[in-house]
Amino acid sequence: MNIQKIAPESLEVANTYLATGSITQTATLLGITPSEVTLYLDKREVKEYVDNVFLDQGYRNRGKLFALMEEIIESKLEEARESEMYTSKDLLDVLAQYHKMRQDEIKNSKPTQPLHQVNVQNNVNEFGSGNYGELLRKLHASTD
Repeated sequence: MNIQKIAPESLEVANTYLATGSITQTATLLGITPSEVTLYLDKREVKEYVDNVFLDQGYRNRGKLFALMEEIIESKLEEARESEMYTSKDLLDVLAQYHKMRQDEIKNSKPTQPLHQVNVQNNVNEFGSGNYGELLRKLHASTD
């Protein structure tokens, strides 16, 4: 586990920013200038902290969203059973939306690009290139 160390004043700025969502409001609440807020938010450890909080909140809200969709689906099915008057389009629209959300979740959970990639291109042949390489090739061919 990698524990990130953040100065208390940086943490205060980060938490206030997370609560307000605004640099201007953060500056007003803390009695500092918006440029000072920006300087704090630009620090690497503060950026990582804010990103982790957003990611964590998004993850939790995603669960709530899917639970709500499941309630809507169940409600639609119950309504259809009770009234016996429904169109399959209503149910299919809800199911299609749920399916799209699941597909987006799966797509977003996979890394899209490698974190680090190294490409190596080897342009050197056995004898090198240019006039010197050509001479070496001819000399090698004449000795065979």
